[in-house]
Amino acid sequence: MVKLARIETSSPAGTKSPIIACQILSSSFESADVQSYFAENGIPPSASHYVNISSIASSASEFLSLGAPALAKARHLIEKATSPDVALSSPFISMNVIFHEKVKRILPPLDGRSEVGKFLCIGMNYVDHCEEQGIQVPQVPVVFSKFGSCIVGPGDFIPRHGPSGGKSSQTHGGMTATLDEDPVVTSKLDFEVELGIVIGSTVPRFTSAEDAHKYIGGYTVIHDVSARDLQLEANGGQWLLGKCGDGYAPIGPVIATLDEFLRSDCNDPFAGAGDLHIECRLTQKEGDSMTVQSSSTSNLVFSTPQIVSYLSKFMTLYPGDTIATGTPPGVGCFRKPDPLFLKDGDMIECEIEGIGILRNTVVEQLRLETSESDTNGIASMETKPTSAHSSIDIKGPPSRIDPSHDSLPQKYRLKNTVAIVTGAARGIGFGIALRLALEGAVVVALIDMKQDELDDAASQLEKELRQAHAGNKDIPVERVFYGLACDVTKLDKVTDTFRHVANTLSPNNRIDILVQAAGVVGQTNLLTHQVNEENFDFVMSINVKGIFNGCHACLPYMLEQNYGRIINIASIAGKEGNAGMLAYSTSKAAVIGLTKTIGKEYALNGITCNAIAPAVVQTKMVADMPAEQVKYMTDKIPMKRCGKVEEVAALVAFVASEEAGFTTGFCWDATGGRSVY
Repeated sequence: MVKLARIETSSPAGTKSPIIACQILSSSFESADVQSYFAENGIPPSASHYVNISSIASSASEFLSLGAPALAKARHLIEKATSPDVALSSPFISMNVIFHEKVKRILPPLDGRSEVGKFLCIGMNYVDHCEEQGIQVPQVPVVFSKFGSCIVGPGDFIPRHGPSGGKSSQTHGGMTATLDEDPVVTSKLDFEVELGIVIGSTVPRFTSAEDAHKYIGGYTVIHDVSARDLQLEANGGQWLLGKCGDGYAPIGPVIATLDEFLRSDCNDPFAGAGDLHIECRLTQKEGDSMTVQSSSTSNLVFSTPQIVSYLSKFMTLYPGDTIATGTPPGVGCFRKPDPLFLKDGDMIECEIEGIGILRNTVVEQLRLETSESDTNGIASMETKPTSAHSSIDIKGPPSRIDPSHDSLPQKYRLKNTVAIVTGAARGIGFGIALRLALEGAVVVALIDMKQDELDDAASQLEKELRQAHAGNKDIPVERVFYGLACDVTKLDKVTDTFRHVANTLSPNNRIDILVQAAGVVGQTNLLTHQVNEENFDFVMSINVKGIFNGCHACLPYMLEQNYGRIINIASIAGKEGNAGMLAYSTSKAAVIGLTKTIGKEYALNGITCNAIAPAVVQTKMVADMPAEQVKYMTDKIPMKRCGKVEEVAALVAFVASEEAGFTTGFCWDATGGRSVY
């Protein structure tokens, strides 16, 4: 079972976008390292932590719609997070696990305004609830609705807006057609705990009850708050007003996926909800606590598959649509001898077996000083109610993985990415690798021919990265650079190396960025008839076949994650041709053509492939060229100088970012004005 949650993380500069995550308890972690951390910090076994699954989906409804493949990926992440071998300081933990002290707020698992197209409710659906009212059990489901805008999450406040107790005779807001002197809404606010169905995939019209379970994504806890005076008394009974006030539908704390609710024989007519304990508890402001509702879903009149099937007779249900399945006996308006309604400061706990506990507190009214992500204008843990008594937390781009880091370098555009840079032991590749890490890449694999040179490069890059981040406590301190010797002309070697990056070095099995800077110049100052065939083949094998091999090896990973950035380092020689450099000019022209082709082929898959064509850049390779060859090239540049490695690296960082998402198959120039086309 996967328990889907939506959370905000604490960060020094404010709240970022919500994160979709899986809830796990302290007791689920098997690592001695992690358990020691819990023990040292007094974190109990029952504390909730979260595994970030934003790399799989951006919302719970999207996750559910992806079905079994998404569940498998989420389970894989959970298994890695709770493995006995994982270290607390590992990149995987730092990127994918959000410990409870980092959770600022637990949001409703579904965003009511953007994910819940239909919010349907079933009335009189517990046999024992019908018995307490002395009415017959319905023969067909009783259906009404709430709005998605009613939805709030765990810990959010439920506004009452009751009478002030003064001279006003107003007891509820439906007594007059105008605004009242006192903002009275209800004096009879009631509680109802309900099992919630969340639709996982589109339910076709006229779906049978036997097939309905296939479309249920999971279950959640719903608190169907009701203003009974509006519902039953105002103007003959205003059900819509009585059920649809702001904050009248707390849901959560999670959506528990259906997979482990179902019976093992796969022939469960109740879709896993045949006998779940359901309970509502009330703690009053004065301190009195009581269980007000306690029953079992075995008392449902219509099972969850029957409800879905019945509704499909009239409408198509879509992922994210939510159904409250009715409440058991004990609601306030039917209690004997006197009804029991909610007051300012009352705290309600709604609990369903296998899902969790949903806690909310009633306040008289709210100061609407909400954070940007408060979806419905309801105060949460971060707001200040006027009450004195209040309750007390990728398919797609990798920035969805963890938006909590925001005290990082100003151009922190590549956070959480995993990058591979070929030709990275020196020169342009070395400078690009450093810039990618400065922009937030958490793993940068350095590819070149000699392991000793790569080890030296990785060590030097780590030092330069730490120096650049000195004094910034929010920068991760884990190792970033890994040197991997590989002959880029051998496809099998490249494939094995990239697999190692994805499966071992990458904390999330992704390869987000591939920068291919490996290249050789070959012999120069030769006319075509003087070119040695062996040297020509050597240059082409590294500069062209090496580029092809890298693209061939990384594209399957990028296709799987529906995101990727490939940047191939070409040259102005590939656009204009440099006399005396036949092999080099030819190879770089081939790189540009290859890049344009790949850019077009994968444009619909979230993958961009671009080339960068520098003019001469001051590197060791250029320093080894004959002086007359370098002068020949710089004389063509209006700026009359070589480019700098840092200038090319900055351009690469932009092209590798999400900001450059609308450009693919393009050849970017870094030529000091030499090429303007």
